Amino acid sequence: MRTRIATSADLAAIHNLLAHASRQQMHIGGEDIEPAIERGRFLLLVRSWLDNGIDAAEELLACLVTAVDVDSVQLSASQPVRSYVRGLAFARQISPTTALQQLLHAFAQSAARTQPQQLIAYSSEKWLDRALHDAGMTLAERVDYFALERLQKRSWHAAASVSCIIRDATHTDLNRLVALDSRTFDALWRYAWRQMWDAWVNGPMLTAWIDGELAGYAALTVDVEVCTIVRLAVDPAWQGRGLGRALMTASLQLAQEVGCTRVILNTQATNQRAQKLYRAFGFRQTGESFAVFVLDLPVNSV
Repeated sequence: MRTRIATSADLAAIHNLLAHASRQQMHIGGEDIEPAIERGRFLLLVRSWLDNGIDAAEELLACLVTAVDVDSVQLSASQPVRSYVRGLAFARQISPTTALQQLLHAFAQSAARTQPQQLIAYSSEKWLDRALHDAGMTLAERVDYFALERLQKRSWHAAASVSCIIRDATHTDLNRLVALDSRTFDALWRYAWRQMWDAWVNGPMLTAWIDGELAGYAALTVDVEVCTIVRLAVDPAWQGRGLGRALMTASLQLAQEVGCTRVILNTQATNQRAQKLYRAFGFRQTGESFAVFVLDLPVNSV
């Protein structure tokens, strides 16, 4: 068995693998496969048969699809470049753990790194938890989902201890939002500029201001009657002043105005402070969760 980067000639074999895989978790659509191949982000595990020393046939056993933060190059040299596992698929004749071990080894050796790199994988399946762990990735956190039902029958009163102005985010706020996000969250969770752009485009997005300074924000999405609070962040300098509660209240009131009946969100299982706030508003755990695994790769000179 060997690994190699996929080319456009592999497209039919990749679609066949995805159609008949024994195990898979894909976070990209079919229309995204060719662009991922063109960017060299599709890694294949194959078995070849030789005829007189020449490859006569090849069998596709597994694939690994990754994506890198588009603006990671703007980080300081000490910060890791973040890459994400966007897809995994395994043929019936290969163990996911065996395949992952080889794919991750090939990924780690695929290029020289002048900065540390962190590969991040999300898993909502126990079989994938085991495979990622056994292949050498580390469980960084488990994330739990919460839901608020019967939204239209609820009401709240914001009680921030400081006066703040809450308004819709604008395009000109994005750089400041990214800077605030980087101060608020650990490197694993922070938003890159493109992620912030996507959150703004898919909005609504609310911002909280104190004396002309950005102090926090909330990013939402609305799908018919369901609102998802994608992000709720308060600058560490302003935490403990009720701004999180004010932003949550404004978010829920906005969801009510557009006709939502249910609100969902997620947070780290260890983030008891956030969970206390959500429970105070009536959110309850749904029982759904996902795991976050990481593989830290040091600088190399390959």
